[in-house]
Amino acid sequence: MTRSALHAEPNRRDLLKGLSAGVAAAALGGLSPAFAQSNPYAGLKGEPLELLIWDGGAFVDNMMASVQAKWSAVGGGTLKFRKVPFGDLDRAVRSANQGGAGPDVFLANAPNVITYKKLGLIEPVTDMFSKEDLEDFFPTVRLGSEIDGEFYGPSTNENGQALYYDRQLTDRYGIKLPETLADAWTWDEWLRVFKEIQAGERKRRGNEQFFALYPNMGNTGLFFSGIFPRSAGGKGSNAWKMVSDDGLKSSGYLNSAEALQGLQLIQDIHHKHAIAPVSTQKDMFYNDQVAFFCGVPLYLAPIKKARPDIDLATAPVPFIKTPIIHTGSFAWLVNRQTAKMGDAKLFVKFMGSPEGNDVVARGWTSPPIRKSMVADRPEFKTKPMALFIDSITEWSVPRPKVPGFSELDTMWSRLEADIVSGGDVKALADDAARRIDAQLRRYA
Repeated sequence: MTRSALHAEPNRRDLLKGLSAGVAAAALGGLSPAFAQSNPYAGLKGEPLELLIWDGGAFVDNMMASVQAKWSAVGGGTLKFRKVPFGDLDRAVRSANQGGAGPDVFLANAPNVITYKKLGLIEPVTDMFSKEDLEDFFPTVRLGSEIDGEFYGPSTNENGQALYYDRQLTDRYGIKLPETLADAWTWDEWLRVFKEIQAGERKRRGNEQFFALYPNMGNTGLFFSGIFPRSAGGKGSNAWKMVSDDGLKSSGYLNSAEALQGLQLIQDIHHKHAIAPVSTQKDMFYNDQVAFFCGVPLYLAPIKKARPDIDLATAPVPFIKTPIIHTGSFAWLVNRQTAKMGDAKLFVKFMGSPEGNDVVARGWTSPPIRKSMVADRPEFKTKPMALFIDSITEWSVPRPKVPGFSELDTMWSRLEADIVSGGDVKALADDAARRIDAQLRRYA
């Protein structure tokens, strides 16, 4: 990726800090062509912008206050926020332009970018990013927002996935686990270890409710559990794709023979192998009630707060046939109907720059969206957190890139719950595929 142009013009930034938005725009017009061309935000008017965002409480409010300060420093105007709960975010974006002027910028769930493009709601921002910029983005940041040769907006942060565990526990049993992707284990290898540790800890603790693994199911949709059926197939297979290339059919994909193997494993870890609880409470790992926790970097702080004496380590997530993880987060998108197109696009450009992204990625204690930014995040260059960067770089794929992702995700959650409850896996998968197909066909 490119090195940020934000750092190339310190005198220009100092000038903008001392000017009102209107004066800054006027001053920009009087600069020499060469100077104006080197300014990454040439043409910025400093207009107020309205953003539709997830209502994450004080945490997100404080983060966006920092974004406002950084945006103002390059000549941006006031940011106004229209906040909605996460569960209502997709609906709010779809209806944003009904009954009057909508917000200028959407902060949307990243897998829905293709849906909003299909519905004609968002404006491409390809012209805001150079070839070097696009190459600097981590793979899923780019792939998730690139559609038909156009780029629609950068993510807020990256994630990655890994198994968290306490090294003191594995040392107790003399077990050495893989620490790199090159040494990653299949599910068959992991199941032996999960069973050994669970049996040993239940005996040692006198507690039959201690479990080996919290797989993070039940409250995250496809993000974690969707990799079970996908990893059961080879790369490019129907199971790996989950949905057809045209995004209109899951029959023959979600319920293919290989995918069924992965879906059956979801049920088996809760029942046949009984190494995972049915509970959907993430605090089981925080409370030392499970040995392993499939998580993202965001969980690091609460883990250390809840368990200050933990010798925290990470291992690559298990796979059946093909290593795969889902990653990605929210995406910054421009409302196609905004009356402030210039400033809205420049704001999205800013949020994809190193300076703009750093505020949000650090706020979420997550990896940045650019490979070049990792050098300034030492926590992701050493164990245990470096594994997340490796998984982003080598194993990550977007969640299924289909119009109607929200519908797919909702129906997946129902399928997952029914499978965990003990229902017939093939019958459930066949029924889910039929219902998903009906929803996806609406986008034909």
